[in-house]
Amino acid sequence: MQPNLESVGEVIATRTLTLDGTTEAKVLIGKPQPFLEGPSWYCRYQISNVGFDRVWYAGGEDEVQALMLALSMIGAELYCSDEYRAGRLSWDAGRDGDLGFPVPENIRDVLPGHRKSES
Repeated sequence: MQPNLESVGEVIATRTLTLDGTTEAKVLIGKPQPFLEGPSWYCRYQISNVGFDRVWYAGGEDEVQALMLALSMIGAELYCSDEYRAGRLSWDAGRDGDLGFPVPENIRDVLPGHRKSES
């Protein structure tokens, strides 16, 4: 059964990014929660003003894995967004395009300063 996706629930962390130099883009991360069925956990998150504004989640075996996977999903969504690729999205504490989120290994080439290794 899918978690309620109306809100992230209890917010445990936020990050404010800048879109087009003036507009705030917010990332909200909710407290990991247990799935109703089974021993697994999920962590909801929301990204506003980048792409489409929706609540989504990552699931894991425990609270830590759910949180880590949510952070990677956020990174993937942000670094692969049209806004980021157009150079319109930034983080004040980031350097050279860094938004401060991890990404899954299979798309690391989207990170600033990385490119696919050639075989």
